[in-house]
Amino acid sequence: METRNITIMLTDIKGFTSKTAGFSRAQTQEMLAKHKELVLPVIEKFGGRLVKTIGDAFLVAFNSPTDAVICGVEVQSVLRAHNEDKAHSEKIEIRIAINSGEVVVHDDGDIYGDAVNITSRLESIAEAGEVFFTESVYLSMNKKEVPSSEIGYRQFKGIPEKIKVFRVLRETPVGAQPPGEAGAEAAGTVPADTPAAGIQAAGQADPAGFWRRLAALGLDVIFFFLITSTLGLQSCGGEAKFDTPRLPSIEGMKVKDVNISKQGLEIAGKEGEKVLITKEGTSLTGRDGKTVKTERRLKLEREKSRVPVGMLLWALYGSLLVWRFAATPGKMILKLKVVDFATGEKLGADKAFLRAFFSLVSLFLLLGYAWALWEKDRRTWHDIIAGSRVIKV
Repeated sequence: METRNITIMLTDIKGFTSKTAGFSRAQTQEMLAKHKELVLPVIEKFGGRLVKTIGDAFLVAFNSPTDAVICGVEVQSVLRAHNEDKAHSEKIEIRIAINSGEVVVHDDGDIYGDAVNITSRLESIAEAGEVFFTESVYLSMNKKEVPSSEIGYRQFKGIPEKIKVFRVLRETPVGAQPPGEAGAEAAGTVPADTPAAGIQAAGQADPAGFWRRLAALGLDVIFFFLITSTLGLQSCGGEAKFDTPRLPSIEGMKVKDVNISKQGLEIAGKEGEKVLITKEGTSLTGRDGKTVKTERRLKLEREKSRVPVGMLLWALYGSLLVWRFAATPGKMILKLKVVDFATGEKLGADKAFLRAFFSLVSLFLLLGYAWALWEKDRRTWHDIIAGSRVIKV
């Protein structure tokens, strides 16, 4: 028994159990035999060693991470050619996951260790027809031979740290791509109908800019005060009063321009809508040109006992809306969405509340929001604490 640093590939057939549920034993064996006939020669061509088969899955070891990825590319190419004229039940579509790391090699050739476990977890999120691989593979492979794209960090069950995941953009060598396509895909452009488009969209979506987020925050402050004052909740403390006449419709407002000056914040819509926020108050202009002003009159002395109530209401406002809709009204207007940093999915209730609560800390100190100016993923303190990010939609 010894330890080695190798590259591991794990493959399995998509929907094998459901697909073969109506098969006879002979038909099932025929599919597995065809699977071996198509895949194993490619694995051997690139120096892969078949460690074992697990039902419809192959566990393969490579000495070279580059050979492993290129092998995965060619396997998918061979299977696509095989599936072209086949009925759905006869198609063989597989997922491929590749990882590099140290493993224990037993005398019988079997391998064990965290690197194998990570490969298994990665295979569970891989898409049929795709080649997914980890950062350890990406860092050690020859990147010029296969174009790839970062999906993002993923948290796998039983693995303490998050793993950065990549995928092959096209299952053909760079040199074989038609002119213009290699450059576009190397830049991260993936057609919306490709199998992993949804996952890539979450991991590769553009982070929201600081000023866009600040404008969304300004809108949310307005909506929050309007809601609490309309319901008779004195969330601001003291003698806070807001005039709340019937508001013009700005629902679905498409932002044309955002201007921040000493006078205040002005957000212009493409259909004539306008939101103007100043220290005197707020004016809302609807599509029909009608303007309603909401004046703000605050006494300097506030009752400190009411501050915690306002903080709780703000946390509830942010957490419930982010949990249910992945965005607050201000973010909806400015086409922003809050997602889980690791998975790209909508936040759970616990993370949504944690994020909303700590947004008070970011807002109080201001530095928490300003942090997004230099953080690489444009995340604020409360995003980092809750494991979230804000993206453009």
